[in-house]
Amino acid sequence: MAEILAGPLDWASNDEENLARFLDTDTGKRLLPKLMEDAPLLLDKGHVNAILIRSGEVRGFQTVVRSILFLAHPSKTPEPTKATEYPSLTDDKAWNDGQALLPESEKPQIDI
Repeated sequence: MAEILAGPLDWASNDEENLARFLDTDTGKRLLPKLMEDAPLLLDKGHVNAILIRSGEVRGFQTVVRSILFLAHPSKTPEPTKATEYPSLTDDKAWNDGQALLPESEKPQIDI
């Protein structure tokens, strides 16, 4: 039986755990603040284009730092359910039209 292995660049759950464990070490706790020291500074004066370019550089840098944190601690929030325009065709109560897919007399009876 062939075993399915992650590719060399695939991010796996054990990678999350390893990165989170590293970020909790003394060196890991210093990594992100050290990276932030090299973040591009925002310009408060100068040509508008230069200010816009620098703003983009700062946002890009912030995105990288957020990505590192997300890789170590991914959010565990469930996927939002997609709202549909119409309820399920088999949900008689949602349609509220007085009709039933299976009349009460034809529904299977379950004895407990």
